[in-house]
Amino acid sequence: MGKKQAGIITDEVRELINEVARATASMAYIDGMGGNVNYFRAMESLLFNYKKLQALVADYEGYTRVEFQGKSKSIGSFSPSGGGNVYRTEDDILEELERDKVKAYHRTRARFEEIDRVISLFADRKEFHVVRLYYFGEDAQGEPRPADAQPYTWDDIAEELGRMGLVRDVKSARRWRNKIVNDMAVCMFGKPAAVAAGTFRKERASGRE
Repeated sequence: MGKKQAGIITDEVRELINEVARATASMAYIDGMGGNVNYFRAMESLLFNYKKLQALVADYEGYTRVEFQGKSKSIGSFSPSGGGNVYRTEDDILEELERDKVKAYHRTRARFEEIDRVISLFADRKEFHVVRLYYFGEDAQGEPRPADAQPYTWDDIAEELGRMGLVRDVKSARRWRNKIVNDMAVCMFGKPAAVAAGTFRKERASGRE
């Protein structure tokens, strides 16, 4: 077996992995919480992290690259069942770490594909312009904005969409956001989110929200 090179994950990629883990962990959280979940906020978390997740799964090599700080050819590890130290080579440890990274990558990719399928269902709706502006950091045409650009405010969003003849004011832009995020949440999380969205809309209609 040839010698393997142990690469180093950059701080930027590590932070992306951590952020995506926090975002996609929302499914496990939801499963454990039953109906006591704000599905609208959970969907917003996925939308805010969608572009980061997209970039992360696009870089298979970066995601699965292994950090290794070992100095010696053989490293001792205690084996409870074996009754002593078991020595493994650096290559053995690297292979195990790489397998774990590959498994984690495929779990993350599966989560991304699930989110991506839901988002793609709404890409042709007029309200999707708000998603691009507010959650994705894009302009109204879906083009990336400069890295140092300030996030759009709701006044900015209303102005952008007003120039396109789509909305009249901030209230309309927010209403579009509420509608499309609730609809996405229903597709993402199913019946409990549908019930929550129905309650939300009734409260807004009655003036309580």
